[in-house]
Amino acid sequence: MKKAPLFVLLIALLSNCLSQTAHAHALWIEASQIGKKNGTQTVKVFYGEYEHGTRDLVKDWYADLSKLELWIQHPNGQSTRIETTAADDHLSASFTPEQDGLYLIHTTHAASELGGQTKYIFSASLPVAVGQSDLIITNPKEPNLLAFVAPGENRVKQTVNIVVLDEGNALADAAVTVISAEGWAKTFKTDATGKVSFQPLWKGMYVVETSKYLPKEGVWNDKPHTHVWQGSTTTFIVK
Repeated sequence: MKKAPLFVLLIALLSNCLSQTAHAHALWIEASQIGKKNGTQTVKVFYGEYEHGTRDLVKDWYADLSKLELWIQHPNGQSTRIETTAADDHLSASFTPEQDGLYLIHTTHAASELGGQTKYIFSASLPVAVGQSDLIITNPKEPNLLAFVAPGENRVKQTVNIVVLDEGNALADAAVTVISAEGWAKTFKTDATGKVSFQPLWKGMYVVETSKYLPKEGVWNDKPHTHVWQGSTTTFIVK
C-alpha cells in the first residue's frame, strides 16, 4: 500500500487544526440590554473562547473576521450599519436609539478562508429594549440563525428562557451551549418550540452559543467546500 507523502499529511493536519480552531472560537456582542431613548449605547464585539476567559487580540482574529459589518435592526424592522473601531481585543461602536421599542444589534460574517473543506459563518446578536418595548423578536431580518434571550432583569436561580430561530422559525432539537463567566458550561437541546429553559447559579455575563453544520457543496473565494458551518451567539447578564 502506497503511503501518503509527509507534506500531504502535514497539510491535512494543518487543515484539521484550522477547522477545530475556527469551530472552538466564537464572536459575541457585549452591550447594555436596557437602553434609553436619545442616549448613546456603547457596543463591543469580541472573538475568543468565553468558556476559557480568552478574548483574542483583533490582529489575531480568524481570517478576515475583523472586517465584519455591525448592524442595528430598529423597531420598525429597518436596519442601519454602524461603524466599528478596532481596539486591542475588540471592535467598538455606538448608536443612539431615537424611538422606543426593541432593537437588535447583529452581525453575520462568512470568513474568507475555509477550515479544511468547511465554510465558516459567524453570527452574533444582542437585543436592546428601549422604553415601552416588546420583549420577543418577531421579525428578525439577520442573522438567519438567531439565539435570543429577552432583555430584562435576570436573577440567580430564576428561570431564563432561550429561544433559537432559523430563518425566523423556531428550531427544535438544536444544541444550545450556555457559558458563564465562572467557566461553567452546559449544553441543552431545544424543545418543539425552539426553547431552552434553565436557572443560572452565578451572577455575571453568560454567552449562549448554537450552531448548524450542513453538507453543502460550493465554491468560496475560488476554493471548493463540502460543508457549511454557522455559529450564532447572544449574551445576557444575571444580577
